[in-house]
Amino acid sequence: MASFETRRCTSVLGATLTGLPRIDTVDDDTLADIVTAVHEHQVVFIRGQEDLTDPHHLEVMLRLGSPYIHPLARVAGRTEAMVEHIVDDADHPPFQDRWHTDVSWDLTPPTIGSLRPIEMPAHGGDTLWASMYAAYDSLSPRLRDALDGLTAHHDIGSGEAFKTKGGVDVFEMAKALLPDTRHPVVGTHPTTGRRYLAVNKQFTRRIVELEPPESDALLGFLVDHAVQPNHCLRHTWTVGELCLWDERSTQHFATGDHFPARREMARVAVGDPI
Repeated sequence: MASFETRRCTSVLGATLTGLPRIDTVDDDTLADIVTAVHEHQVVFIRGQEDLTDPHHLEVMLRLGSPYIHPLARVAGRTEAMVEHIVDDADHPPFQDRWHTDVSWDLTPPTIGSLRPIEMPAHGGDTLWASMYAAYDSLSPRLRDALDGLTAHHDIGSGEAFKTKGGVDVFEMAKALLPDTRHPVVGTHPTTGRRYLAVNKQFTRRIVELEPPESDALLGFLVDHAVQPNHCLRHTWTVGELCLWDERSTQHFATGDHFPARREMARVAVGDPI
């Protein structure tokens, strides 16, 4: 069993793990300890992964959970999980520079996300995460009580980036596949038992049980409150590291300040273990 050192990034979320071999080579006990660190710190950065390739990356993620295929890929006919490469350059402007929880408009969104930097610009291209545990905990007890039992509608939105990525026809098919996805406004994590705020500015449209003006006012407050700086971590990437994060209890924001310089990231997400 391999050992590793853990160093916290902030007092709220994030940790760096050092001393590990290439992650796809670790045994199941070590991998379980890494997952425990993900659940404890919400986001972990694993150093020393310079030799990790796409097949290695996919292999280890499929040890962590079930294959997750994005709805756009599903309607386009893909049936197997794969490593996706997100490339920003002069011809492909960045589109992840909005606070979101990945694919919250899916009925069964991914549960663990991963990113591996392939090429980084000389400056910029950081990613921020926000803890939805901290966002929930910092609400007043009265408001926390009021949120119990409320549900929110999530959808794909106008999807300009999705249209560019997959085409208008694929976007419309994905939108029709998941027209009215609802999740609780407050989730309970199945592993940690902690409660977290489960709404985000990018994909959450309304609180179902409230009248539109009430929903607009409350949802507007919640999505802004969720990502206030006290809940956040900002990470500057280094090629040769791997990031794993808890998709349920976080939001993230990929800065676009490097444009038009090139930035390439490898990404894999998985669902609950089978």
